[in-house]
Amino acid sequence: MRVFLVVPRCLNPKQTYREYPLGVGLIATALRQQGHDVAVYDQNAEGADDELLLARLHQFAPQVVGFSVITPNYPVARRQIARLRSQCPGVYVLAGGIHANLFPEDLLADGVDVVVLGEGQAVTAALLDRVHDPRTWRDLPGLAYRDGRGELVRTPPAAEGPAQSDLPIIDRDVYSLPLYTHHSMLASLGCPYHCKFCCNYTGTILREGISIRPCARVIEELRYLAERYGAERVFFVDDVFLLHRSSILEFCRRVSQERLPVQWIAQMRVEVMDRQVAEEMAAAQCQRVYFGVESGCDAILRRAGKGIDRESIRLGIQNAKNAGIRVKTGWIFGLPGTLQEQYESLPFMRELRPHEISIHQLIPFPGTDYYNRPAEHGLRIRDPKDFESFCYGGLSDNISFDYLSHAELLRLLEDAVEVLEAEGYVHSDRATAEDQYVYSTPLSGRSMSVFR
Repeated sequence: MRVFLVVPRCLNPKQTYREYPLGVGLIATALRQQGHDVAVYDQNAEGADDELLLARLHQFAPQVVGFSVITPNYPVARRQIARLRSQCPGVYVLAGGIHANLFPEDLLADGVDVVVLGEGQAVTAALLDRVHDPRTWRDLPGLAYRDGRGELVRTPPAAEGPAQSDLPIIDRDVYSLPLYTHHSMLASLGCPYHCKFCCNYTGTILREGISIRPCARVIEELRYLAERYGAERVFFVDDVFLLHRSSILEFCRRVSQERLPVQWIAQMRVEVMDRQVAEEMAAAQCQRVYFGVESGCDAILRRAGKGIDRESIRLGIQNAKNAGIRVKTGWIFGLPGTLQEQYESLPFMRELRPHEISIHQLIPFPGTDYYNRPAEHGLRIRDPKDFESFCYGGLSDNISFDYLSHAELLRLLEDAVEVLEAEGYVHSDRATAEDQYVYSTPLSGRSMSVFR
């Protein structure tokens, strides 16, 4: 079959770099291996104009169109699905992704024929074999759809996908590679932590647990990217890079032994970054690491379920810096806590002095404890279905806090700017590749590039 997979553009107002969509690429690769003709259209890279998307779609003439839906792109996806329905009434429309898993009935009401629940590659492949006969969909696991009488049907959950060792290496030719500045990879899936502000792969797509790829497979894919595509830089998109200290050390030693000519970036838990891990990551050409610090107040971190404290943050960042790794930190203003507690982050930023500081307003994304029980945390969400407001990058007036007024939040941000400018940090709107210390806030027009 001819299958067109769409990643609608996100509404993040400050997206300045692009990651090709690995989940969609995995589905496309699996379908290609089964003989389907598959095209991927990532609107975040191809351009914001829906007319370009529709023109490419008409040119490809698919029988099936699948949408990858997360909360920040759902309002765009909804509009595109409506246009697709009016212009291509005979096409079967599928949807998957975290937002589709959280709100399958909304997607069905928008015009989707069937929502794929859980990990998409195996379910989608089985569905394509009988997509023309909806009467048989009840026999397939991991689907949500409306039957001929309009009643909602949710089939039993699909078994978890194949082991990481059995997953194919994603065929990067499914992407328009010249539109991306670097390559991306997955070394692990899921996250065992339970931060109240985070909706991650575990618990939505992956029902429980985590999944770590064998080191040999990660090295194989890294070498494949270097040899097949000339990759010089790779971003690991794992929520928590390789999850375990032992896996990180094994990977770094293998990269160093094999002298792979690739620089890389990872997102990690700060408490894992002890001296040995930092030194071996640097020796394996880790260029930069991203830590979600969130706050400089232990009480706020404890309430948010972050599982770290100021001392672990202090040690992890210092170890990374001592090893010569560039450190980017993420901070969230507006996590439950008093105004005085919010301000504890400012002197802590000065003390830590990471190379990059990215500050956001708390956004209680769907699927998080803050979204599901806002009043218990002192949060107010005026309209839980105003999904255009659930996006990092700016300030959302759909979200307010009992413990922090909007005026106080603005003043906190302004004071953070004053502190960071006095410390020699350069605003992301003015920063160049030569600037060592850069910061971004919701008041910024641009965010920071992932690679320097």
